[in-house]
Amino acid sequence: MMKKIVFYLSIIVAVFSFNVSLAGGVPASDGDSDNELVVPIDLTDPDAIEAGKGTFHSTCADYCHGHEPALFIGRGDELEPQYIYQTIFNGGQGATPMPPWGEVFSEEEIWELVSYIKFLGTIEEL
Repeated sequence: MMKKIVFYLSIIVAVFSFNVSLAGGVPASDGDSDNELVVPIDLTDPDAIEAGKGTFHSTCADYCHGHEPALFIGRGDELEPQYIYQTIFNGGQGATPMPPWGEVFSEEEIWELVSYIKFLGTIEEL
């Protein structure tokens, strides 16, 4: 019985490892360190937040993440602005199905999206 359990666990680990390698693992940056990316706008500016909200809700993000995306709500400072920017710009790079938006949105639009997502982080969990 123990041999069967070990055998099945070995298969599960092997399949999981293979799938992770196919998915590309953890998203990588585009070569620049996330910490080197300078935030060019005030992320707490109400106009930037509202613009980001409009972009978020008028694009696939509203369909993929939901109208009130639990992924972002209540996370406070957990998500760094540079990480959010890079994820929007480069997409999930195989770790998630999120496509890259760097050639769709301008740099300003991406930073507005970052300001909206950071704002969502300040909302108490629903």
